[in-house]
Amino acid sequence: MWALPAIALVVLAGSSAAPGATSATTVDVYPIAGTTTANPRTQISFRGATAVNDLTVTGSRSGLHRGRAIVHPDRVGFSFVPDRPFDDGELVTVRGAAKLTGAHPDGTVTFRILTPTTKHLFRRPTGDSETTPPEAQSFKTRPDLRPPDLKITRSLPGASNDDLFLGVKGGAGRDGPTIRDRLGRLIWFLPIHWPFSPYDFRAQTYRGRPVLTWWQGRIFTGKGRGYGVILDNSYRLLKHVYAGNGYQMDQHEFEVTPQGTALITAYEPVKYDLSSIHGPRDGTVWDSIVQEVDVATGLVLFEWHSLASVSVRLTTFPERGHAPFDPFHVNSIGVEGPDRLLLSARNADALFEIDRHTGKVVWELGGKQSSFTMGPGTDMRGQHHAVRHADGTITVFDNGGSTRFPNAPDRESRGLTLRVDEGSRSVSLVHEYKHPRTPLFTRSQGSMQILPSGDPFISWGGGQPYMTEFTPGGRTVFEATFRPSEETYRAYRLPWKGARPTGRPAVAASTRNGHVEVYVSWNGATDVARWEVLAGADRRVLLPVKTASWSDFETRIELLVAAPSYVAVRALDANGHMLATSATVSPTTSGRAPRTPSAGA
Repeated sequence: MWALPAIALVVLAGSSAAPGATSATTVDVYPIAGTTTANPRTQISFRGATAVNDLTVTGSRSGLHRGRAIVHPDRVGFSFVPDRPFDDGELVTVRGAAKLTGAHPDGTVTFRILTPTTKHLFRRPTGDSETTPPEAQSFKTRPDLRPPDLKITRSLPGASNDDLFLGVKGGAGRDGPTIRDRLGRLIWFLPIHWPFSPYDFRAQTYRGRPVLTWWQGRIFTGKGRGYGVILDNSYRLLKHVYAGNGYQMDQHEFEVTPQGTALITAYEPVKYDLSSIHGPRDGTVWDSIVQEVDVATGLVLFEWHSLASVSVRLTTFPERGHAPFDPFHVNSIGVEGPDRLLLSARNADALFEIDRHTGKVVWELGGKQSSFTMGPGTDMRGQHHAVRHADGTITVFDNGGSTRFPNAPDRESRGLTLRVDEGSRSVSLVHEYKHPRTPLFTRSQGSMQILPSGDPFISWGGGQPYMTEFTPGGRTVFEATFRPSEETYRAYRLPWKGARPTGRPAVAASTRNGHVEVYVSWNGATDVARWEVLAGADRRVLLPVKTASWSDFETRIELLVAAPSYVAVRALDANGHMLATSATVSPTTSGRAPRTPSAGA
């Protein structure tokens, strides 16, 4: 999964560690005090000190645990990595010469290890078949790429010029992370083959560098088991990111922070007492887990469990008894300054602001016990992608319902901008955005992004192939749809400039009526302005014969000269500088596309 960095400190449980935490320092502990579903393979993370004197870790069944203490890269904390797992269901006691957040009067922090379920929930991944419908795009230079087409149905002045980032992962065609320009033309596509799916594909910044990120893995009835992928702007793999503490990363969120960490989700099925909602005492429940992991090392800097902080009585999801119960269902994480996080809980129809230090709920917006008076039009059902903005407003995609009541009436999906007044504890509707032509209802997924211009950009979620950009006042200025009908968990409009992709441009050539048709593409290239065709009778001596402007992912160039024996193509930038040269091929046969790297071009 991940390799531990060099050990900064060795702690033998029961001995004194190197100085780093005095009795006056309050040190946060993760798993948070009171957690009842920690993983047996958990590390114990401390934030606020690089060491805790006289640290001991004891399991109520497994006894004293020795281990290693590894200082976090930002030198604001450390992780104690036990040398063996804890026992299922046991109580873990953490003691040290420091003020620990959530400690009992005796100074100790305790949390409990989960009791695993015996249900087999990860046998058959769900997903669509890998058919290739006729509407899918095809390329002579890259027959291995068959992405769905994207039809731009409206593009008015004032719409964003940024590219579209789509994690195609469900429908009739091939799946994969996809970048398209404002005209819908393909820039980059990486096929992802079933049983794997890509989610939450976007451009982000990692340690000051532009990167591409997405989640990739298997889906089991809406729960993901996989990992994050980070590519550089040449489409080379930089890092796979995994959940820590024995969990597997879920698909719902992969947010890279300026600190070089990632906020991610995980779902873990556990045994849990549901008698408080008239369910079984030995029920099976999905625990929604939020982690912040250091990308470079995999160390866990923060961990939060819904079952420890939010009562299952707040759910609006029915407990059916025969299936794992999902009372919370976290589907987005937003940073609320250094001390708080904003979580969207689909199955509580609410947003929760939580304290990063204690894990406690600061407030609930919507749902059964809202901390706010909800103004007209502000209530949500099955919502996704909640984001707080600099002006204090919150945007969210309101699905209008969810999968929990298949036969119940649902309302139209919409994007919401909400004004939150924490002083008066009230929420008011600033604006709602509905699909301009067809009333849509989406039971799952969806996103709402506010572009730099202030325009909302909405992806309409699972089963819906539409993306729409509005002005703040609600006028539609851009709309696109997949052909064939596909879906993306979220969609984004973001600027992107790729460096030189790995591999050469791909070329194919064929003779027709005595002339030569040359086809050229370079998956992911954004700096190509023109293509220069080289031709000749000797493959070692090729001369320029024609230049053509880049016109689409694959550019067709016709040579109105006697058919040469060999051709190649150069990629030129706007200043005429050569970027790369393709392989040399004979026009009598199609050129072969270069082998696609597993994580890149």
